Amino acid sequence: MRAGLLAVVLALAAAGCATAPQPITKIVNGRVIETRAVPAEAYEHVARADLYEEEERWQDAADELQRALPIDPDAAEVRAELAELFMRLGRPDDADEQVQRSLAVAPTVAGYLAAAHLAEAKAESTGQAHAKAGAAIPALTAACRLAQADQDADELEATHLQLADAQVGALDLPAALNTVRKLVEAFPETQRGREQLASLAWALDARDEATRALEGALDDEPADVEARVLLSELEAATGDDKAAKAGFHDAIDRVDVPLEIATAFAGWLVQRGEVAEAQQLADVLIGDVPDLAALEQAALLERTVKQPERALALAERARKMGAGAGEVALMTGAALAAKGDQTGAVAAYLGVARGDPQFFEAHLRAAELLRDRGKLDDAGKALDQAAGMASDDARAVDLAVARSQLEERRGDAARAARVLDDALGGKLGDRRLVDRLVLERASVDDRRGDWQRAAARVEEILAHEPRNVEALNFAGFVAADHGADLPRAIKRLQAAMSLSPGTGGIVDSLGWAYFKSGDLAHAGTFLEQAGRLEPGDAEILSHLGDLYARRQERERALAAYRRALQLSPSDRVAHDLNDRLRTLDAKSAAGR
Repeated sequence: MRAGLLAVVLALAAAGCATAPQPITKIVNGRVIETRAVPAEAYEHVARADLYEEEERWQDAADELQRALPIDPDAAEVRAELAELFMRLGRPDDADEQVQRSLAVAPTVAGYLAAAHLAEAKAESTGQAHAKAGAAIPALTAACRLAQADQDADELEATHLQLADAQVGALDLPAALNTVRKLVEAFPETQRGREQLASLAWALDARDEATRALEGALDDEPADVEARVLLSELEAATGDDKAAKAGFHDAIDRVDVPLEIATAFAGWLVQRGEVAEAQQLADVLIGDVPDLAALEQAALLERTVKQPERALALAERARKMGAGAGEVALMTGAALAAKGDQTGAVAAYLGVARGDPQFFEAHLRAAELLRDRGKLDDAGKALDQAAGMASDDARAVDLAVARSQLEERRGDAARAARVLDDALGGKLGDRRLVDRLVLERASVDDRRGDWQRAAARVEEILAHEPRNVEALNFAGFVAADHGADLPRAIKRLQAAMSLSPGTGGIVDSLGWAYFKSGDLAHAGTFLEQAGRLEPGDAEILSHLGDLYARRQERERALAAYRRALQLSPSDRVAHDLNDRLRTLDAKSAAGR
């Protein structure tokens, strides 16, 4: 929209007139469009507002636009931009006035987008739990129609992607897919549109369409790493291992900083038992590491491919490159823990000096290791020491979550819940921190057996952020697990998968919801995809075992359960797996 504003105000140079603006014409995509010039006196204010917005000086930008409007009160786009600024400044009534005046002057894409954003803001402020995403859809639909008529590529992409996002938030995935299809049809070169099309199509089990969209994106732009990784994940999920591996290698070769993608790829290889191949990948990539941040990522890759000694060597390299003592201790502790030396790892973490910037993080990690080893009093002491350095809201939340998990490990779920309630009672300015606490609190309720209260808590998150992936996945899985409102649970999990495609845990949740609903065909599709994406996840394997057992494939079910038990599952999952094995053995003995 800002580019459109400047294009309009620049037209005044051609008009060369300080009198009332005269209509002018321009050619856009081979079509003659009639537009209007902006008076020269307004240009300075609009241009200065644009600069202030880049600096996030919202009030200054709004002031400049308000100086421009008396000179040219019929500038519809400028009024729409002013409305957006008023929303940022917490002035919804003033924003509403500018939206109405903008659309009264002329229907514009900018005006309809501002109207959509205002509708969302109003729905959220009134606490309408399921209205926020849907509130924007009418205005976004009008914006899409106008963009289609104008055939402006930037406007086509912006309007259709925003409408698709709103439709995902409203859990109307088929409508979102149709919206993105229209975008790709009108603007075939849209990379973002084709990637979004692939994500939605995959979640709705239109895998061939997803593949075609990504292949088209890569034909036009081979360097699009996001599209290449997504296609590789889709190929891995559908069992085309050769193509998936080639795609991951290609993405690693094309990206400037390859270690993050390489670590994810290596982790997948290790879960599949292909450790030697993963180690070869690390050998190729870890050589002359340019800086400390890259050294830390390289150490993570070495730990992922089960080479902790080499990760220790990288910690020593970091020390020689000038890393702080705390940073070196974090790298050393992580390497020792990966090596199985939990005592040495704890000692490395607790050895960080109080004045070191990494003191807090080191003590949190020590507490986690001590908790997992059953040394609960020592874990509590480490957290008490960390508490003295919880100097901001983010650290306070980290500490509350760690204390809650420790109390749960002690067996006191009620106290674990109170720790989180106390943290939620504080004044946290960042809504994301509040959401993290709410989700953790809901998890405690679920593990205590009060899944209805857990689900109700997560509704608080979805009320203001209907596209929160973690909340969608939690709400959908918990509802599915207990057979509650399965159609809605499936929609939520489809939405979560479209927002985070290729995430094995979410793919598993969707498959599990289909399984609980009795749709074994879709359950098989998604549960088996999850098993290929996360072959080392015990809970996913347990769900696969349940699928095979339901399909009377006894040997496959037994193999899945036994494999899951070898992967150090949680106590709950291990208990369920042993129950299932006993049930299958009993049926076998009875000849069923």
